[in-house]
Amino acid sequence: MTSRTLERLLELLGFVGVVCVALGCGSVDPADHPNTTGNAGSSGTGGDGGQGGVGGVGGVGGVGGVSGAGGVAGEGGEGGEGGEGATGGTGGTGGTGGTGGTGGTGGTGGELPAGPLLPWQTGNSWSYRVTEDAGQSLKVTTVGELEEIGGSGPNAERSAFHVVTIKGSDATDRTESWQGPAADGSQRIVRYREQAFGAKTGELQLEEHWDPAKLHVDGSEERLVEDSSWIEVYSETKLEVGSPPDTHEVREHWRVLSDDETVTVPAGTFEHAVHLRKTVGTSLKEYWYVRGVGKVKEVGTQTEELTEYSVNDEAAP
Repeated sequence: MTSRTLERLLELLGFVGVVCVALGCGSVDPADHPNTTGNAGSSGTGGDGGQGGVGGVGGVGGVGGVSGAGGVAGEGGEGGEGGEGATGGTGGTGGTGGTGGTGGTGGTGGELPAGPLLPWQTGNSWSYRVTEDAGQSLKVTTVGELEEIGGSGPNAERSAFHVVTIKGSDATDRTESWQGPAADGSQRIVRYREQAFGAKTGELQLEEHWDPAKLHVDGSEERLVEDSSWIEVYSETKLEVGSPPDTHEVREHWRVLSDDETVTVPAGTFEHAVHLRKTVGTSLKEYWYVRGVGKVKEVGTQTEELTEYSVNDEAAP
């Protein structure tokens, strides 16, 4: 019982006492009771028993309900704050590292240049710096108009592009040939007929034709794969001025040494070049071609390096 409750109880007992005095509790008038035996005293005592009613005040004990304040212990629920540990999930931000995938854009460098291996159209031209034992000179090859091949070879009545190659500062050292896409519609550029003129005289010295046509370069995709190789066989006829015709079989062994090289020449640095080797008996030549450009370098009895070029994007008919 708290001190406050006890004080309330004492106040109530005092109140009851006052009431009893006012009402004459425990007091008897002898005039109302002629019998003066001690019974009257007992009756008075009974008045004291009325005090037992005070026990009803015990209901005040209901105040004890105040102890419900003990419910404050519910504050223990604050332990739920431990849930803050979930903030550890912030570590998930580490996923930002995934941005490293951006490096995949490097694949862009793997794109091949567009166009045929040897663009072949009227007006296309390539200039080369030629290095040989005698020194250096300039060589220019230009694709001319489509015309009848002529001559005495098996393809005389066919049409091909008239190609002129000039070497040196004058036009006397030149070669004229008739070339073009193979008749089968493939990416093969072939030679049908060729004439060579003397550097000093400018006169015709040698004419040649081939059956079937001699391969200049094969731009077919299956022939541009590294380590691929094949053999070209044809009949070559040489008509040297003042000499009888000379016809013999020629076997060329071609191989792709690389399908993705970087080559630097006076015209610039070219990526994704196709490196080819052609072997005829003991003679060997190597070429570097770039799609959309053509031949950028040649190594053999002399070295040719591209200095400038001009090509039409349209495909040859």
